Amino acid sequence: MKHTKRVMKPTVIEFQQDAAFFVERGIRFLNRYDYDRALRSFRRAVDLEPTNADCHCHLASALAEAGQYEQSNEVLREVIEKWNPSMHEVYFYMANNYANLEDYHMAEEMAFRYLQLAGDGPYAEEAEELLDYIYFELEIPPRHFLPGQSDDIYGKHENARLSLEEGRFLEARDLLQEIVEEDPSFLPAWNNLALAYYYIGDFEQAMDTIRMTLEREEGNLHALCNLAVLLSHHNHTAELLDLLDTLKKVVPVHPENMYKLATTMGVLGQHEEAFRHYQRMLRTGRPHEACTYHYAAISAYLSGRKDQSLRWWQKAKQLDPDAGVADPYIQMVKNEQEGEMIKPIPYQYNPPQRNVSWEQASFAGVEDFKTDPMIRASLLWALQHGRDEVKFAVLQTLSLIADDEAEHAVRQFYYQTDNKQLQKVALLALSDMGAALPTDTPGEKQEPGTKEIASVEEGICLYLRDQGDPEAAKWCLDAWKKVQEQQPDCDQKARKAVAWIAALEYVYGNFCDQKRTQAALAKKYGISAATVAKYVKVLSRLDFK
Repeated sequence: MKHTKRVMKPTVIEFQQDAAFFVERGIRFLNRYDYDRALRSFRRAVDLEPTNADCHCHLASALAEAGQYEQSNEVLREVIEKWNPSMHEVYFYMANNYANLEDYHMAEEMAFRYLQLAGDGPYAEEAEELLDYIYFELEIPPRHFLPGQSDDIYGKHENARLSLEEGRFLEARDLLQEIVEEDPSFLPAWNNLALAYYYIGDFEQAMDTIRMTLEREEGNLHALCNLAVLLSHHNHTAELLDLLDTLKKVVPVHPENMYKLATTMGVLGQHEEAFRHYQRMLRTGRPHEACTYHYAAISAYLSGRKDQSLRWWQKAKQLDPDAGVADPYIQMVKNEQEGEMIKPIPYQYNPPQRNVSWEQASFAGVEDFKTDPMIRASLLWALQHGRDEVKFAVLQTLSLIADDEAEHAVRQFYYQTDNKQLQKVALLALSDMGAALPTDTPGEKQEPGTKEIASVEEGICLYLRDQGDPEAAKWCLDAWKKVQEQQPDCDQKARKAVAWIAALEYVYGNFCDQKRTQAALAKKYGISAATVAKYVKVLSRLDFK
């Protein structure tokens, strides 16, 4: 039998390999963390459909997953500029990339732009969280404000921060008191308020403010650093050593926290620790200001690393040649002989041996008093804690400075002191400034917070009933009895009594719809808004029904 040979015709099946195929393939590889093959797949998809914005976004996402944030942003930038300007979520992706690169100003810029263009978009909540992290956790002042955002809070805080830097500490304190009352969760304001109290010499309020900050966030690094400085100032050695042990174990990730911890360690004489943090910070490759290199150079010098200190001072000189700060230090190190003792240097951005003491400064240099925060801080401290003859000299100096801050300090001192001679000097200082003189004297009408009282009951009668508000006095007296019943161990010392009265009046205003701000009551009673807030918090836990 003859067999015939059958010829099989080949069947051709078309295998579609379009952009969608490579995108799907890339996603599978990405889910397996196979970044190389994922990137190849997404690049192939882009080659096939170069105008498809989604393909570019998938590629950018894979680049970000692989840690190539800069390349990812290049792709995303091209999407916005070339392929789809209405794809607003690209700004959110770029914000995340910049945050991973620790470029928080650009991260803020992109997150802000996303919320501007797509305020109700799918990533709105995440974008707001990123901004909160930048503003609250990293304490970077905002440069933009969204409609409906707490513009006033942020603006006030930036003004307060500038006031601190320029030595207007009383002005900063007042602004910060308002902020923490309006938004008690705004921790940067609490930290700066503690610094303001510290600089004006009100150490008790500074400590209270730090503790209230730590109640809100137990591990807040800025508050812990401020606490360490305050404990050092008061010679609380045992507590300070415990806290230093804790701080030495902290390894900050973000440059702002590195800077705070490094500077604190330097101020506390822990120069090895300070050097370690400054070195880590400067190795990140981010740009830094001349003062950062200067402080780093001080830590290097004081830890025995003279060669490194020279390199950093030379960098500081390069960045800020007109300041003339680095030159004397460079010369000082070069002139030192081998084995010569290391000289103490304060962590301040000024030339060595510069006279920053108001007591030894010439009265001809009044402009320096106005602009040097160190001198202004020492003046306010001396007015609080100095001997009478020192206070006399401070009042004379403040009369020469004659700005709003000086007037505020002298006027406050006039009401607080019970020394008749110093009261007269304060009046003369106000007169020399051309400021309005008080129409009353402390003996006739003393500011509430400065008058010594025997009890809360006496204070309520003095400040409320006798001043024409018998209903408030009756309510506060009844409320105070309930406070004593529910919290019999409450502190009723004179200064604390005034705080209780201010807090009771605040709660009374809320009950009777006659609200007054805590800042206004703080001013009325001559105490801080932070103190009022502290006692209001205690009262809020009690039952007045």
